[in-house]
Order: sequence, then C-alpha cells, then structure tokens
Amino acid sequence: MIKYSRIQVDYYQRNYNEESRLSTNKARMVEFYTTIRTLENFIAPNSSILDVGAGTGIYSLYLAEKGHLVTATDITPLHVDTIRKKVNEHKGNIRLEASVVDGRDLSRYKSESFDVVLCLGPLYHLISLNDRLKCISECLRVLKEDGMLFVAYINRHFVITRIIKDNKDYLNEKWIDKIIKDGFIKSDENDCFWTDAYFHTPDEIEEFMNEHFGIKMIENIAADGISTLMPDVIDNMNDEEYQVWLRYHFKTCREPSILGYSNHGLYVGRKL
Repeated sequence: MIKYSRIQVDYYQRNYNEESRLSTNKARMVEFYTTIRTLENFIAPNSSILDVGAGTGIYSLYLAEKGHLVTATDITPLHVDTIRKKVNEHKGNIRLEASVVDGRDLSRYKSESFDVVLCLGPLYHLISLNDRLKCISECLRVLKEDGMLFVAYINRHFVITRIIKDNKDYLNEKWIDKIIKDGFIKSDENDCFWTDAYFHTPDEIEEFMNEHFGIKMIENIAADGISTLMPDVIDNMNDEEYQVWLRYHFKTCREPSILGYSNHGLYVGRKL
C-alpha cells in the first residue's frame, strides 16, 4: 500500500478551501459547467463511476443525483468526511459512497469494474513521472473495456501568466525557465507559490497518454478557457450576458490557441 503524501494532505486539511473552488464566482464556475457538459456527452445512463481525487464531491454528488452509482475517493480525510456529510444530509435517494484512497493505489477495486473513471485532480500534485504513471495505470485497470476516462490537468502556460499577474517578483528568467523546463514546483522551495504541483502543456498530456497507455483520445478541452484571466469582467456580467459568454466558451473550448491559455484542461479518452 502506497503511503499518503503528507504534504498534499496537510495542505488541503489546513490551508485550502476546496469546497468553494468551483463555486465562489462566475469565472470559476465556467470550469464546472464545461466539465459536466462534457461528462454528460459521454456517460451513459446508470453508469458505475469512480471519482479519483474527488475533492469535496462536487462532481460525485452531481452525477449521483443524475442516477449514477458513484464511488468517490480522495487522499484527504477532510474531503471524504465532507462528502459523507453531504450524502447523509441529502434529501434524495442517491447512490454515493466515499473513502480515503490514494489515487496511485486502487487495489481495493477489482479490474474492469467501472464504466467511467474521473481523475480530475490527482495529476496536479504528482510531480514524479512514476507516480503519474501509477495513477493513470490504476485508473485504466479498474476501467472496463471501452470505458471512458476523464483526466484534468493544469496548464503550464497559464500558471506562468497567472502568477506573474499577481506577483511581479516571479517575473524573472530563472523562475520562468524552471516552470517551462521542469513543469513542477515543490513545497520546500523558496519560490513555491502553492504546494507540490505538476503542470502539463496540452501537447504533453496527449503525448503522455498516447505513449504509455492503451487509450484513444477523444477530446482535449479548455475547461475554463480564458475566464480565469478576466474574472472581474465575467463576475460583473448579468445573467443574460453570462449565458452568452458560456455559449461562446462552449463553442471555442476545443480551439488549440484557447486551450493553450486555459487554467485547466480536460483530456477525454476511451479505453481500448
């Protein structure tokens, strides 16, 4: 059994409000709306779904409410407790269970036991290639043949722009070159602005999935597009304007030039 990463667990237990990340404002919610729209395009009714790295369960709960059988896992006990509390307080009859599980070791689940696997967070924090390989290998092992895998990643190019926008101390060639070349930050480094984290490029995630795994890429989508680069504009939109923005985003979220600047990307693949 792989030991939990104490760095990530401690960070999310103490310092980060994962519960509000996708729901605090209109700009952030673009990612949620894009993701559920994509999921609904590919997930058949009454599917068995494993949500690896489910956070506090925003997608797990949504899918369970749609009638799917959902198993949610997360490495952070606080997140799992939050999901269980939501299930207990839910007024409807939903099928959702949650457990503390490391995404690199899904050995408690049988091979080819899920119709769909979501991996919408673990790759953010696996800075070792070997760990990333373990995580996706496990996701594919428990996924049925012809099943759908959804993998989220953070865009390396977005990170550079976003951090410099907030703090010009990072506007130096050494730091920029490090992110472009290495693609990761570590919590014990002086210039770490988050916790242990790995950032892909859109091309890199496609190469990673194609080179190492038996999977057919279906789509690579800009989950939030440029929305998080202009939050004030989007948050000040009225409801009608916001709906127009969402329609624009949905029409362009597969455009490579926009994908390259999106905060989050969403890789969609089918197991061969």
